[in-house]
Amino acid sequence: MRLLGLRSGVGRAIEAILRELDNIDHPFSEIRVYSPEPISEAVYMPRKCFNVVLRSPLPKGLWEQFILPIAHGRKGPLFCPSYVAPVISAAPVVLTHHGSYEAYPEAFPWFARTKSKIILKLSARSADFISTVSAQSRKDIETYYGIPQSDVRVIPEGVDTTVFKPISDQRAKKKWRRKWIGSDAPYILYVGKATKRRNLGQVIEAFRRLRIDHGWTHKLVFLGTKLPGDALNEINAKDDGVIMIDYADHGDVTFAYNCADIFIYPSSYEGFGMPVLEAMACGTPTIALNNTAFPEFAGGIAWLLEDAAPETLADALLRLAADDDAKRRMRHDGPVRAAKYDWKRVVPQYVNLLCEASGLAPVSEIYSWSRAANAGPDTNEGRVS
Repeated sequence: MRLLGLRSGVGRAIEAILRELDNIDHPFSEIRVYSPEPISEAVYMPRKCFNVVLRSPLPKGLWEQFILPIAHGRKGPLFCPSYVAPVISAAPVVLTHHGSYEAYPEAFPWFARTKSKIILKLSARSADFISTVSAQSRKDIETYYGIPQSDVRVIPEGVDTTVFKPISDQRAKKKWRRKWIGSDAPYILYVGKATKRRNLGQVIEAFRRLRIDHGWTHKLVFLGTKLPGDALNEINAKDDGVIMIDYADHGDVTFAYNCADIFIYPSSYEGFGMPVLEAMACGTPTIALNNTAFPEFAGGIAWLLEDAAPETLADALLRLAADDDAKRRMRHDGPVRAAKYDWKRVVPQYVNLLCEASGLAPVSEIYSWSRAANAGPDTNEGRVS
């Protein structure tokens, strides 16, 4: 269902997995993508893959629990890449979990939190195989669902480095800024849903302080405000320097990263955080928080802050904007680190997990992300207190 409508984090990850399957000599003769409505032709379908539309008047949650497993039957493993799996499946279930409502409950309404807690816990406990996107998420799954970490694989989210990469054409970047921003002014960028846990109100307040106290002429750009999430109405973003972009395709998002002076993503909780990895892949100087999964893949590259208070964000933005050496290092080291998370390295891990669920031999000997997740980079290198 994540492939229906506008696609954000999990939906984009599923798209990337489908696309990369064409580059892997996997043993599966047929790949079915189930959905309650037809998937847009804009979503790439690999060889041997087709969309099975299972229309039903049932709500999506019940469709997932009853219509999907009955239609699939025992036709090989059922891969559920988005938190929830049918608990009555007759086929082996491979579930990917991305984070926990319980780990950051204040970000979600009581009803949504309670409902999700029940179904997510049941999904995780009933799955035959379970993976997650970071070592932090694996710890949370043990803490809140009682599943030993040894039973959970870590397969990180990835990035397409053929798309998200540095752009050196200054004329093209200037043209993009004028088209989307309305001028060639420098700007700070945020990409993603407008969710409470990402502290966008604090970002706006920090930005205003910089404009008032330091005479900043930068713009502040939010890209993705049309994606499902918390409304921005509660955030008073009526400011000449704040620009909202509803949605953009991958090509324009790549330009958005490349044209930005700084990318900021001060989320209080993330299972992974794909936009941070994409910004790094583009060589964009990046600020995030020193929590959850960020130290695992961005430590030593991005500036990782201890909190998202407006004064903390304003200070970091001011210092990074003036630190040419730090920005130069991020532009060089970001793409190098991101290349280790290219989908070409990530997707074979999913294929091998599905092979295991099917009783088949793995496609190849591939680097173990679980070992890397246990080690991780030095979390202090990219830390700004």
